[in-house]
Amino acid sequence: MQISTKVKLATTVALLTVGAIALMIWRADIEVDEAQAQRHQVGEISHALSDLRLVTFEYILHRQERARQQEAQVAQRLARSLEVASFPSTEAAECLAALRKRSETTHQLFAELGPARQDLQDGLVGSDLTRRFEAQLASRLLIGQQESVMDAMRLGDFATERINQAQERVVLVIAIGLSLLAGLALAAAWLISRGLLLPLSQLEQATREVAEGNWDYQLKISAHNEVGRMAAYFDAMTRALRESFGRVERSNHELAALNREMEAFSYSVSHDLRGPLRSMDGFSLALLEDYGEKFDAEGRDYLQRIRAASQRMGRLIDELLGLSRVTRAELSLRKVSLSEIAQEIADSLSQQEPQRQVRWEIEDGICLHADRALIQIAMQNLLQNAWKFTGKAAQALIRVGVRQQAEGMVCYVADNGVGFDMNYADRLFGAFQRLHHENDFAGTGIGLAIVQRIFARHGGRIWAQARPGLGATFFFTLTTAVDAHNGQEHLAG
Repeated sequence: MQISTKVKLATTVALLTVGAIALMIWRADIEVDEAQAQRHQVGEISHALSDLRLVTFEYILHRQERARQQEAQVAQRLARSLEVASFPSTEAAECLAALRKRSETTHQLFAELGPARQDLQDGLVGSDLTRRFEAQLASRLLIGQQESVMDAMRLGDFATERINQAQERVVLVIAIGLSLLAGLALAAAWLISRGLLLPLSQLEQATREVAEGNWDYQLKISAHNEVGRMAAYFDAMTRALRESFGRVERSNHELAALNREMEAFSYSVSHDLRGPLRSMDGFSLALLEDYGEKFDAEGRDYLQRIRAASQRMGRLIDELLGLSRVTRAELSLRKVSLSEIAQEIADSLSQQEPQRQVRWEIEDGICLHADRALIQIAMQNLLQNAWKFTGKAAQALIRVGVRQQAEGMVCYVADNGVGFDMNYADRLFGAFQRLHHENDFAGTGIGLAIVQRIFARHGGRIWAQARPGLGATFFFTLTTAVDAHNGQEHLAG
């Protein structure tokens, strides 16, 4: 059975049980109210009988007309109380019927007690026969009233007994209801533990085993419900992962072999190409030095072009090998001072061209968690570009700084050089892509591609902002979440 079906069934049974308990409690409460009403009626009957006896005693003792009138009123009140009273049990109903009949009898006996005789009013003594007759009537009347009081007490006992029974029934219903609810709770807990918690525990164990690398672990749950289907899906997922990781492992082995072949090929090609290039450059130089006088100006220019092309080809080979090494190099992450690296490169560039007047502004205390060798290469390329493209600026300025954002730290290298058109910014980090002619600014077009790969390997990125004639700013982060300065103006201009 499905878990959702079990939940619906358990909910329905619980609601029906609670409804039945509530109905029984409501019925028992109604019975208690009815018994309370009956006891109230018995109280009114008992009160009327007590008043009736008092009036009867007063009439027997004093024979006053006022007592006779009071007796008639009390008898009417008693008759009304007896009329509205009702009891469900047969014994109580018989007692009530006897009480009604006796009340009528005692009322008739009271009526037979004739009005006060004139001789009694005058203080004369009546005949003995009359006195004995009235004494008998009075005795019968009092006995009947006493029996009526006893019947009223019996009715009160019946009402009290009914109240007690109803209250006991309420307690019994509540006890049964609580027992049923406790049983349902225990059954639900057992079903949940057996059908849900235990499979979930097995699933947790399976995920732990898979997380630890045990791809052969199987979750053996044969339940025909949602948990069973989830277990089947989990086993299917682990099988698919085993197959996928097998393919990935084979691909990794193939890729590693291919990388080794590419590395060997690159090494071979670089050495095989460098030999002819060195020969071209050397023999061209020898021709110029030994036979330069025999060539005209156009011939010497051709030889110079051959030398420049061979030298540029050598530089391209070196740059390509550098790009390959950056891609394959293993990262050694540690704390690196970007400020110190930038300052070392700035000092080196200034010593190479001491005639240039360049103002450096390098912020102190910039630290990164990165591979120092790769960061050194990236900053070398960025600062060499800034140095190169500020070569025509009257007052050259190169800045290295950092900005702390909520997402992380954003570093930048800014200059006030020639800049570039942002419409061609997508070409910046591609290999052999140049935004300026080589006659204006020398270069191979590999440097920024190397920089982009270095920051990508650190999980970060690099982007630029520039305007022609106003310089450029390169922003970079070591986390992909940082994008705080994208779209802003460059910081040196």
